[in-house]
Order: sequence, then C-alpha cells, then structure tokens
Amino acid sequence: MTIDDTVVSLKDGGAPIWSAATLPWRLVEVAAAGALTGVLIILTWLDVRPDLPVAAAQPFFWIKAAYPAAAAGCAMVAATRMARCRSGGVWALAGAGAVACAMLIAAVLQTLGMSGAALAALYWPNAAVCLGNILVIAAPMLALVAAGLRDVDLERPAPTGFACGLFCGGVAATVNGLHCWQGTYAFVGPWFTLAMLLCGAVGAGAIKLLARRRRFLAAAE
Repeated sequence: MTIDDTVVSLKDGGAPIWSAATLPWRLVEVAAAGALTGVLIILTWLDVRPDLPVAAAQPFFWIKAAYPAAAAGCAMVAATRMARCRSGGVWALAGAGAVACAMLIAAVLQTLGMSGAALAALYWPNAAVCLGNILVIAAPMLALVAAGLRDVDLERPAPTGFACGLFCGGVAATVNGLHCWQGTYAFVGPWFTLAMLLCGAVGAGAIKLLARRRRFLAAAE
C-alpha cells in the first residue's frame, strides 16, 4: 500500500487504521495508551516520587515535564509531514533540536557553578536508571508504532521512524517525571535528551528494517 493509496482511500471513506493519512490520530492514541501504561508502571513497579506534592509546587517540575512534551509535539508534526511527503518535517525536528539545545545550554551553565561532589551525585548510577526507566515506559509505544507502520509504504522510513521514536521517547520522559526525583538542569538536560534520542534511534532502525522486509517480500512474490 502506497502513500497515495492511503490518502485516496481516506477521501473515499475507507482508509486503513494505520496509514500516512491517519498517522496523527494513531500517534495521539499511542500517546494516550502509552501514558496510561507508563503511569501504571510507575504505580506498580517504579513508585511515585515521595515528594510529588511538594515538587509539583516548584517551577522546575513543570519545566522538566514541558521539555520532553514539547519535543514530542515537534516530533509528531515531523512524523506526520514526512509520512505524507510534505515539506516542514525537517523544520519540525529542528524545533525539537532547538528545545533540546536550550535545555542543554541551561545544563552546562548550571554545571559550571556546581562542585565536583555535587556533579558526581547527579550521574551514575542515577543516569543509567533514568535512561532505563524512560526506555521501559517507551517500549510499548515503540512496539505499537512499529506494528502499525509495518504495512505502510513510507517514502522516508528511517527519518519518519526517528520522528516517531522521538515522539514516544518524549511522552515516556514526560510521564517519568512522576517517578524521577532529580530536579536540576544538569541531570535532566543530558539524560532526558539522550533517552529520547535512543528512542528515536530505535524507531528509525525498526521502521527501516520493516520497510526493507516489506520490499523484499513484495519483490519475492
């Protein structure tokens, strides 16, 4: 099924559940299901941070949530534009990159004013735990997106997959704020960014492999 086929079928009222035309709605549904699953994971396994009521009254708690949410929003626009072969996808990813750069600059500035002992307390093993938690929360969403797009003939599978993976990672990182107690730019900037990029890499690799598999099977028939 090609992108043109999916768009035409949508106009005829018979679009498949997953297609380039319906991708925005599917991503919204994936985000809702993934966020709910992430909250359940935190409630039943990771535990909600004990100081949540106090932390929620602090500005940085909402900054930590707004950063990955903004990146996810940009990634969703990018995935939609790329899947439909329209311009603007790269600019949307650039928007996510600009948000990440702002957070990383804030992290560097904060790091310069911290002592060596304070810096050491921010990273290992906390960083590895943070990365793992975000990837675990993102995993169901990545699986749903990969399964949904496996039969969609994307013009640019790897970039579209990266945008979809970044979207899943952004949603997962936002939800992870209910568990993660770290409250500094120096921690959130690098490690949340790295976690989202890893999700993007997984999405790019998975969608590209599925595209190759689909084309191989089509050529063999």
